[in-house]
Amino acid sequence: MLWGRMAWSEVWSRAGRQCVNAAWILILSALLTLATLYQEPRGREEAAPAGGPAVQSRQAETPVGGGGAGTPAWPSGGPALAPAGEVEHLVLPDPEGDDCGPGTYVYPRHLAFTNHRGLFDLLLFRVASDAEKVHFDLTFKDLTNPWRAPEGFFHQRVDIYIDTTPRAGRTDTLREGAYVRFAPRYAWDVLVRGAPWGGSAVFFADGRKEPAEAAVLASRTIRISVPKQVLGEPQRRWNYYVLVGAYDGFGPDNYRLVMGAPGDWVFGGGADGLWDPNVIDLLAPRGGRWSQRSQLASYDVEAGRLAVLYPVGLETGRGGGLAWYLALAALGVALAWWALRHHWLE
Repeated sequence: MLWGRMAWSEVWSRAGRQCVNAAWILILSALLTLATLYQEPRGREEAAPAGGPAVQSRQAETPVGGGGAGTPAWPSGGPALAPAGEVEHLVLPDPEGDDCGPGTYVYPRHLAFTNHRGLFDLLLFRVASDAEKVHFDLTFKDLTNPWRAPEGFFHQRVDIYIDTTPRAGRTDTLREGAYVRFAPRYAWDVLVRGAPWGGSAVFFADGRKEPAEAAVLASRTIRISVPKQVLGEPQRRWNYYVLVGAYDGFGPDNYRLVMGAPGDWVFGGGADGLWDPNVIDLLAPRGGRWSQRSQLASYDVEAGRLAVLYPVGLETGRGGGLAWYLALAALGVALAWWALRHHWLE
């Protein structure tokens, strides 16, 4: 009888240990899953208070005429299919309807903007190359050319800052205008700029400048092309900051600025100072710590701190988050193997 009680006691003891250990593994797995699905946003989601440094003077942009739109077309009707002879290096979608900076920006009141919602709404970013050039394609929800800039677009100005070399480069922008900074770990080495009226070019962190071409393709896509002898073949390790702003020939670095209240030629929903970003859309995941809203809202007027941006890429874990998910999955498998190896479930 005593032996029977001891045997049952041992069975229940072992069962209890199994349940406890299994519960710990389930809890650990749940935590890993939550870490994968949710990343705590940083920064504010509200408009910055008024104040900060003195407001920079804003001159209304004077429309300029002349020029014709260059519109080479995509084979097969759009950038989803690579034209013959091109190699795709990166294709990333961007959430629709996020052309509002940190979530608070509103368009200028002039009819050139209000009648075309989506002018600054980036939908797709693509990097490709052929035998002679590297192409950067940006598809927008809407694209117009009211003053007939020769490139075929007028409103958008795009800065593509590229981190090509580890432990090198700059963390500030080429010139003041976007009012952002870049993560020190991913300092930029090359800037590919697309802008109307001959404003497209390639800039290097060491001060060099080279020419670039911009044109409009079918499907509301702006293509910026750079000779391969200037940029080289795109590499998998490259990381990209893609900043979409509004072109203003009188603005700092040709960015149209954001004010607290919108005007005919300025955006609203920001701060009446020089700390809020003049970036209307940013290539970034929809949610989480690296979302557009979290990054662009990380500026602080009172502290005099610009927003800090992080890039997307195939190896950063922010190009859709796949690398991050795979890393967590691998960690979960390793922990489960370690648990079995040490007889946690015995």
